Amino acid sequence: MADLQEILGRVVRRERQDRNLTIKELGEKAGISEIYVGEIERGQKYPSSKVLESLAHALDLDLAEFLEMMAEEIRGEREPQITSVIGFTHPNAAGQPRRLVVKRIVNMLDEGDIESVANFSEFLLSRRTSIF
Repeated sequence: MADLQEILGRVVRRERQDRNLTIKELGEKAGISEIYVGEIERGQKYPSSKVLESLAHALDLDLAEFLEMMAEEIRGEREPQITSVIGFTHPNAAGQPRRLVVKRIVNMLDEGDIESVANFSEFLLSRRTSIF
């Protein structure tokens, strides 16, 4: 299992690449050197909380969202497959936090559909204790 520095580096690299930024561009936006960004991405340096904040801001993320991405990456290492309550197995998409996948799906739904999904989810959660 990767250590925290490696996980942080993977998240920074993935988010930087998703935004089509170079290491130099991210460094400039965050106010840190491109060498330091590269070391963070390779898991060689663990940045201070201030640098984490700067990186999150440079990636147009709030710090809580950035930390959640790291948490999702850690969870993905510990449980590479997730079985849903209705029984199908959903492998983690490489580097894609579950909440982002869900967010994209929800954004495709109409308002009435969202309410139906929410009601169904509430029903499943209420049944969860009796299922298990």
